[in-house]
Amino acid sequence: MAALPDFTLYYSAGACSNAVRLALHELSIPFQSVNTRRNANLKIEPADGSLTAEEYRDQVHHKNYVPGFVITFADGHRESITETPAILSYIASLRPERGLAGKTDLEKARVLSWAVYFSGELHGVGWGGLLAPKRFVDISDKKLEEAVKEGGKKNIKAAYEHLETELQKGGGEWIVGDSLTLADVYSYILYRWGVMHEFGMEKYERYTEIVKKLEARESTKKTLEEEGLPAHFQ
Repeated sequence: MAALPDFTLYYSAGACSNAVRLALHELSIPFQSVNTRRNANLKIEPADGSLTAEEYRDQVHHKNYVPGFVITFADGHRESITETPAILSYIASLRPERGLAGKTDLEKARVLSWAVYFSGELHGVGWGGLLAPKRFVDISDKKLEEAVKEGGKKNIKAAYEHLETELQKGGGEWIVGDSLTLADVYSYILYRWGVMHEFGMEKYERYTEIVKKLEARESTKKTLEEEGLPAHFQ
């Protein structure tokens, strides 16, 4: 097997970058990680001071978000991948025999569909509306701000209900079929957010079963330990 490039994950504990770390550990792929912080101007920068916020934007993530995933090849050439579904897809391609992106063509399509849904509808529209309404409206107008937050809550609830309904219909061990995939990996941190913000997650019974199984895996335990996060069920 050819040697892998060097990987650096730029993350924030408990953010969606958690899914990238979990996938890396699940596939036993070596990587370095760099924690980030917000500076006085609320811009993300590496907490170790290795890059300024401007350098992070130019070299790692053009939107100044996490996760940022930097690949350094043997010849020194560097590439950065952004957007959680894209990073997860790349990571899965490094160990295709594990089937983390799905085993059949249909499973691969379904895994990608869930990853995009989680990233766009649940994370971007739902949690973005609730936690970052300024992305959508001028929050100096408090009525608009509250309307966007309320819309975010409704979208979050609808997304969790949609996932639970599909899980109840599907009957597989995991979100897609009977093997762990990127869909499950990504869903883990989204469940934790629901717990943190009191969405009554345990009423989503099949989703909760999957999260319990995830927390029993060594990859999840290692991820939580490295990010200083407590397990929810263990």
